[in-house]
Order: sequence, then C-alpha cells, then structure tokens
Amino acid sequence: MKRIILFSKFTKKNRNQLCKLLFPKSLRDEVFAYLPCDGKNEPPKYRKMWREKCASHNTRFVFIDNTSPNASREASKLMRTNILLLPGGNTFQMLYNLKKSGLDKIIKKIAKQENHIIAGFSAGALVLTPTIKVCLEDKYDKNEINLQDLSGINVVDFEVLPHYLPEKDKQILKNYQNKTNNI
Repeated sequence: MKRIILFSKFTKKNRNQLCKLLFPKSLRDEVFAYLPCDGKNEPPKYRKMWREKCASHNTRFVFIDNTSPNASREASKLMRTNILLLPGGNTFQMLYNLKKSGLDKIIKKIAKQENHIIAGFSAGALVLTPTIKVCLEDKYDKNEINLQDLSGINVVDFEVLPHYLPEKDKQILKNYQNKTNNI
C-alpha cells in the first residue's frame, strides 16, 4: 500500500476520516514522522496534538527538524518511518528548509516505497507538487526569504490550491490557470 494524502487543514469535521487514512489498520509497526515547516520554531501545541493522535493509534511519534545542522541524522530518522506528515506554515520557508537539509530527496525516495503514507496539508500539500508558484497569488504566503527556485518536490504531478473557496477565490484560480498547465 502506498498513499498520498493532500488536504487543506485538520478540523473536527474531517478528523475521523483523516485519521483512518493516516493510521490504517493494514499498516504494521507504524512510525509517524512529523516534519513541520520551520523545524523547532513550530508552535509546541501542534506537535503535542500530533503526538497525542499517534499515542491514541498506538503509533510511535518522531519529530523531524528540517533546520537541524545535523541533516544526516534527521534523514536517517525519516527513513525509519512509514507515515510522514508535512503540516502547514509558510510554503516558501518549508520548501527552502527541505531543500537545504536534503530532506526533499528523502521524501521523494519514501514516496516510491510500498507501505508508506505521505500526507501534506496547506503548505505541506503545496511542497509535494511540481511547483509552489501558486503561492505568488494574493491569497497565499509571502516570499519573505526571496526563494527563487519554486520547483516543488514533485511527489504528485499536479498542483493544489489549499483553502480554495469557490465564492471568494474563483478569480485567483482563473488567473493562475492562465499561467500554468498543472492545475
């Protein structure tokens, strides 16, 4: 079993369905990697929440710091997991950190392996696509770090627009569709 899960956010409404996808009964010896946008600067409440979700599903929790100076240690930890969650945050910062640490290459390897789950929401979903150029649209993140290479990890061959609301974001989608072939 291989599974890629992309979603906008974790809510009370979708929690049960997402937990069934993230923690399937068919997966054995589950080790859940939590890889936030900005390493140790992630608000502790989110790490705590995912640690508790793992405990309630009898799954080992591993924190992966994409800003660690010891990238090889973090890569080694990531390779020993079979569930990976990339949460939200600033998409530009997340992609920069993943590429700088080399964890982007590990994620691509994991995506090809059987018995693995990769889930991304919001920024985490965006970095798994071919490009994060959609983030240049008004609705999304600011490129405060002036990231030039906007090519994503390319785990999936399409783009996503997290948090899309048809009544509010139709023009953003239309403008972006005129600029790309991936959506």
